[in-house]
Amino acid sequence: MRPDVSVLTAAHAAGATIARAVRSALAQEGVAVELVLCADDGLDYWALLPPELRDAGRIVLCRTPAPRSGPSLARNLALAAARAEVVACLDADDAYAPGRLRRLLAVVERHGVATGPTREIDAAGAVRTAAPRAGGDRLALEDICELRMPFSPAFVRHLCPGGWPAIQFAEDVILNVDLYCAAGVYPFVEGADYLYHLSEGSRTASPAALARARAGYREILALAGARPWPGPVRALVERVFREDLANVERALAAGAPGAAWRAAVREG
Repeated sequence: MRPDVSVLTAAHAAGATIARAVRSALAQEGVAVELVLCADDGLDYWALLPPELRDAGRIVLCRTPAPRSGPSLARNLALAAARAEVVACLDADDAYAPGRLRRLLAVVERHGVATGPTREIDAAGAVRTAAPRAGGDRLALEDICELRMPFSPAFVRHLCPGGWPAIQFAEDVILNVDLYCAAGVYPFVEGADYLYHLSEGSRTASPAALARARAGYREILALAGARPWPGPVRALVERVFREDLANVERALAAGAPGAAWRAAVREG
């Protein structure tokens, strides 16, 4: 039977968290889920899963041609292997709240794309929530770009057949801008929570985070001119990432540690 949703997961050094992510995807009720797991580190994630999660009928495994190929390539390889028309992203150190995919699927079938609240959870358990600043059931382009928080989408694959752009940082933001432009609207569904766990091993907390962000922001500014976006969309993206690039360069010049990326872009 063809799944309703293919969940795409890129995994790198995720042995400690992969079971939580997989369990949250396979436990989604009211929707037939396939999970496509792409290893970007050469690990055998099947062996790392507890026996009760090794469901060969629902989990597809693939891997990048070389370790550290990056999340964009890993997700795009997973996208190529996915069977469902609707796909959703789940990072290997994050989780879905119960009912997320069922709530999103009904909206995706009408509009082509949807997302829900992002609950950012730090190591102490403190939660910060990302949602439309104006309230309501639509995510504005300004929210996608200016909140500096990820919104994990579910979408019909023909809206963005190329998947994630080949850039080093903030590739999820550019994908969401592409989806916003392709669909003409970005529905937001309360209760469809994405649990975004901050960890020391994440890209944004790594020693190389600031340098990687600088390279990624430069790539975004270079590609913005070639994207088929309306002028106001391009102007917004360029403004936001010029601001972020300036903040990151200021932090690097001051000798800030790589893990200071979050403070640099959110607090300037």
